[in-house]
Amino acid sequence: MSISQSKIVLLNLMELCAAVFRGPDEQGWRELATLGLPELFGRVQNFPALPAAPLEGMQAALAPYAETGDFSPLETEYVRLFIAGPGGVPAPLYESCHLDGAPRTMGQSALAMRDRLAEAGLEISLPSNEPPDHLALELEYLFHLCAEGWTGDPALAEKAALFADEVMVPWVGRFRDTLAGAGPDPVYLAAADAVLALLRAVAEA
Repeated sequence: MSISQSKIVLLNLMELCAAVFRGPDEQGWRELATLGLPELFGRVQNFPALPAAPLEGMQAALAPYAETGDFSPLETEYVRLFIAGPGGVPAPLYESCHLDGAPRTMGQSALAMRDRLAEAGLEISLPSNEPPDHLALELEYLFHLCAEGWTGDPALAEKAALFADEVMVPWVGRFRDTLAGAGPDPVYLAAADAVLALLRAVAEA
């Protein structure tokens, strides 16, 4: 079964967002800012239902770095926001840290995500000590469900919509608000907005 161009763009957007929250190195940021993001933004604008505004925000926020050719501040900011900020981690990238109740890594949401990945036959593509409910991993899992579902497996397409709507949207919304309160570089806030927008698009696909 063929896949629509708008769904191909959504898959590309998942890849881009997963890359951002996986933590690109300076070369990765350069390629994203000068090649990947401009090309994807141009294609997103062809589909009114897809989220162009967050990508436009990312482009605007990345422009000063592209002009200087120095993307290293984004690596420093990634560490501050998501790994080891002064006084704690302002915006952890794990689902279990944004649920009701006491936040903790390797909680029930991490175990559930580990089981989903195993059932799908997917391997974790982050360092082995990373809990499986990392935002980038959940996006990669969603990509798998959508890619398989939209090319001929309606059950997986439905599973993707439910996972996006019932699992990811609630916690990613809390994550986005927590991130906004940490005074982030606008690149990361725009990327979080892009994740939320693509999740809602998948839920309605």
